[in-house]
Amino acid sequence: MEAILYAFAVKFLKNKDLEAIKEAIAMTKLGQMIWDDAIEKGREEWTRIGRQQASDRYSRLILLLSKEKKEDQIIKAASDSAYREELFQKYGL
Repeated sequence: MEAILYAFAVKFLKNKDLEAIKEAIAMTKLGQMIWDDAIEKGREEWTRIGRQQASDRYSRLILLLSKEKKEDQIIKAASDSAYREELFQKYGL
């Protein structure tokens, strides 16, 4: 029922009135569920973006080291996270 109310409110009410409806819905169980879902989706998206950025950063490092023919450093970077961080700093990644 609240979802129907929300749909009609968006269609027929002005912004001032929508604010009042928003406050009323926010205090309900449905409002809390919608909020919780939005927070979880946001966390999932940030996690996905973070993983992708870390992967891209690592790939750029490997390509730079390969271009410089530093295969021994590639192997060390793959197995030593502290050394890998040093290389990230060195190459500005």
